[in-house]
Amino acid sequence: MKPLKNLFLKYTTTPGKLKSKTAKAFFLSASTLMLVLFSSCNPAALVNPDSYSDKWENTYVWFSPSDLSTIYVSGNGDPETALPVPNDSDYLIEWSKKGEIYELKITSYYQDIDFAWFDGYDAENNSEEIPWIQEGNTLELISEKLLPSENGKYRISLSDDLKD
Repeated sequence: MKPLKNLFLKYTTTPGKLKSKTAKAFFLSASTLMLVLFSSCNPAALVNPDSYSDKWENTYVWFSPSDLSTIYVSGNGDPETALPVPNDSDYLIEWSKKGEIYELKITSYYQDIDFAWFDGYDAENNSEEIPWIQEGNTLELISEKLLPSENGKYRISLSDDLKD
């Protein structure tokens, strides 16, 4: 039995120890490659932008504080494709300004509002939330933080979370 035991001894390795320089180099190369591949993975790139519309319904509304009879509505954020609609048809926008303080109110008649952004709000940083007062599908903002309008119009972005 002893001759058979010594016959296969040189071909066995212990998992805890690598016995040859080639095995060590292979293990080190494979480990380094896996580390580089997994650390360079961008998790944001894994999100499919085509499925974004399955989660959110976005609407963009432009209005001019000097003329609230007509507002402009688009589903893609491009003001060139926005359609003029009478104020108080699908959305009602109310605006008043006294001194430095303005009051903006938007009501959506057919779309739920889970998130909204007003481009005229002068946020101190990107993570500052707009202090909306929400009551159903009506949002109200009372603030003195106001940026100048772009081409005489402000934009409100409305988002409805379709999964809730």
